[in-house]
Amino acid sequence: MADAVLLPTKELHDALCEAIPDLQCLAVEADREFYSSDIYSSGVTAALVVAPTTVESLQAIARISAHHGYAIIGRGGGLSYTSGYLPISARSVIVDLSRLTRIVEINREDMYVTVEAGCTWRTLYEALKAQGLRTPYFGPMSGYSATVGGALSQGSVFLGSTAHGTSAESVLSLDVVLAGGSLLSTGSAAAITRPTPFFRTYGPDLTGLFLNDAGALGVKARATLALIPFPPHARFASFQYASAADLLRSLAAVARTGLAAECFGNDPYVQSRRIHEQNLGKDLAYFKAVAGSGSSLLEGVGAAARMAWKGRRSLGGESFVMNVTLDAPTAVAADAHFAILKQIGCERGTEIESTVPRAIRSLPFTYPNDILGDRGERWVPTHALAPHSRAEEVVEAVERFLASREDILREHRIEWGYLVFAVSSRTTLIEPLFYWPDARTTYHERMIEPKYLERLPRLVANPAATAAVRRLRAEMTNLFAELGCAHLQIGKTYPFLRSRQPAAAELLRALKRAVDPSHLINPGALGLD
Repeated sequence: MADAVLLPTKELHDALCEAIPDLQCLAVEADREFYSSDIYSSGVTAALVVAPTTVESLQAIARISAHHGYAIIGRGGGLSYTSGYLPISARSVIVDLSRLTRIVEINREDMYVTVEAGCTWRTLYEALKAQGLRTPYFGPMSGYSATVGGALSQGSVFLGSTAHGTSAESVLSLDVVLAGGSLLSTGSAAAITRPTPFFRTYGPDLTGLFLNDAGALGVKARATLALIPFPPHARFASFQYASAADLLRSLAAVARTGLAAECFGNDPYVQSRRIHEQNLGKDLAYFKAVAGSGSSLLEGVGAAARMAWKGRRSLGGESFVMNVTLDAPTAVAADAHFAILKQIGCERGTEIESTVPRAIRSLPFTYPNDILGDRGERWVPTHALAPHSRAEEVVEAVERFLASREDILREHRIEWGYLVFAVSSRTTLIEPLFYWPDARTTYHERMIEPKYLERLPRLVANPAATAAVRRLRAEMTNLFAELGCAHLQIGKTYPFLRSRQPAAAELLRALKRAVDPSHLINPGALGLD
């Protein structure tokens, strides 16, 4: 800001704490370093980390920080791997939204829920399920820690996404704190008289501007999501295939029916890791959840017994595997639709025990323990979205690219595989995963379940392997751009702005100038700085 008063950090700290008496403010370097890192990397260490408990406090933080010339960056559950909330300047305040957790309103009559941005998907899911309700998209697998606001900023898919699309497609309205501390409401909630968040697209879709924006345009304070009745009937199936082409064609065929809630798969490497990484503690947790998930005690116990008896021996460890979950309002509809999906799955493959989709639905949210491999090695994904018609081309390009880097992979002991996921009836998500030997970080120490972390070997630092992974990911990102792919979780990693046509890029820059003229909201996100 032109009239910003540039004060030392201590004076900013004192100004914030004086204005907001209950503000949690972290100034210790170890805390600031942790909040300035994510699954994969670290940014410049922020000057302060603050955690407000009210939307009004969030507004005050934005106003005071901007007046003093500090950038503010919203942080949700902290599960980014694309530098989404990592500072690029030491003159930054990270706003930890984990204390903004209220479920403001569950409106059964108009079928929406309003929730503060720091509420986790797990908390929201359990509160709604108790009332027989659900959001259409209902969270990532990391929803034990991942927050609603984080998913809406970064873009998120998984639970419910084959039927209902990304996290953004379940949103009706947002309350967003802008750079100067003002609060913007969107959709029908922006009305002067009787504002109610029941309708998103009254006029231009302002809600959409602030979705998947990597927090570049404002800090989300509250979100209103659509509701549906909680589906009382679910069916599960898994299939194995001899090739990636058979898997991808089957996944697209299932998605086009519009019947599957989730349809996802993986290559043989990921499948073999899935089998190997199973442990007794995890098995028992899933067994208990599956046993309690049936419409009757007998059904639940029977499903759990089948999972325990057959599961590991029929996971298709040497094959490509597809998993399907179907939701339905009645048993008759579930059985009829399920027969269609099973026929599609079996056209190119063979049915196997549905251990994975059943376990995920029974226990959808767990600790983010998988951010380290079971041998203690580092892990990071990358991803691309392609239309179903080009998914095979993208997978083949990934396989050729990594085959051409076999010497690098072998030298640094980097292993890789990939997941695929059907997002709505139009899109396939391809997610390559990298595993490599390197020391865990403070981020891993704080995020992983302590009992699980104790069992993992502690590896020594391996900066050469980490640098090799960084180069591979950068090259793969360029490959995805050449293939015309899209991305979720854009953060500061994917080349969003420079991949846009000139008119679109200029409009995005103009929007940034309009809502954040001094570029103090998450500088660098979307490539806007």
